[in-house]
Amino acid sequence: MTTFQVPDCPPAETSWVSACPGGLWEVRRRWLEERQRGDSTPMMGSLCKVKVRRKTVTGENTLHTVSQEQESTASVDSSEQATSYPRSQDSVLQVQMDEWFLLRMGEGQCDIIEGCLEGMRAGEMCEFTISAWNAKNSKAACSDNGTQIENTTEQGLSQQADCFTLQLHSLTPGQESWQMTPGEKWAWVLSHKQRGGQRFGKGDIWGAADCYCRAVKLAITLNGQTRGNPEDEMSKEGVDGDDNDGALTSCYDKENEQAESADDSSIPTEEEYKNVKAELHCNLSLCQLKLGQFGKSRDSSIKATELNPKSTKAWYRLGQACMQLGELEESRLAFGKILELQPDSASARTALKQVNSKLKDLNSKLGQRLSKMFN
Repeated sequence: MTTFQVPDCPPAETSWVSACPGGLWEVRRRWLEERQRGDSTPMMGSLCKVKVRRKTVTGENTLHTVSQEQESTASVDSSEQATSYPRSQDSVLQVQMDEWFLLRMGEGQCDIIEGCLEGMRAGEMCEFTISAWNAKNSKAACSDNGTQIENTTEQGLSQQADCFTLQLHSLTPGQESWQMTPGEKWAWVLSHKQRGGQRFGKGDIWGAADCYCRAVKLAITLNGQTRGNPEDEMSKEGVDGDDNDGALTSCYDKENEQAESADDSSIPTEEEYKNVKAELHCNLSLCQLKLGQFGKSRDSSIKATELNPKSTKAWYRLGQACMQLGELEESRLAFGKILELQPDSASARTALKQVNSKLKDLNSKLGQRLSKMFN
């Protein structure tokens, strides 16, 4: 049977997977009561006044909520700051409970709450359940190399679910990434990068990886918008001998009406852009390596070496990831590249000896097998 979704009518329930300090969690959200009207919903930079409550289980094993009383509280103001709350490995929701607090969209304080807030309007409430995500039991789960593991039913997808309600009292305007100037995007990229480093230093590997992913996704949209980019200058000059130069210039101006001037220091140079982007991929590679995502770690480190071929850290991450994947020849080449760039690197020499030893053992075993086959 074919089903059709009516425009502007969101599904009764949506689900996704969010990252928390302790790992991945499946989230299911459904709306409570009638939807409000209006176009104002949380976007990047929006400051949202919200309240989260836990739903409890009665003796009859039915859920009930705290009474939804009308509370008198002031609307959020753009001059206010997001509520500070320490992230913890022992907590899934990285926010305070049963009290109004301020959350800045895009900062990744709590990926679950940000996901639930998407599409919400002031005065609305939703219910969401969270449960530990098990990739092996999920639908169309994929292994590290992208191949499908199995298809199963949703039964056994996760452990016992916890249920909460989320209420959005008010919010300030935000922006989609396409509405931002290059300088605003770059500020977000650097902010995510800094936050990722802080989380990594505190052992919040999932949180750090989330920050680096957010930064990379936003940095991609800055391609070709760096300070003094030759492509930009050529576009501004137009095409010689074209009678439609005026139309071309007008089109260019319209597409870049929010772009900052070429000498604006808030916009990175092409070199700065590539170096920071390489660092993001390199840092993400390390997070993925620690999380056991060796295929993804290899891919991230390859991107880092392409952006900055002189980055010894990127080559080292590539060597580590390839070694974990059993790609010993590629690992040997990566560690060898480090010694070309930095001949006195003791860590690279040690790693290269380890790889060569594994290659020797592998070749010896292969030789023994071949000998048995032909003797």
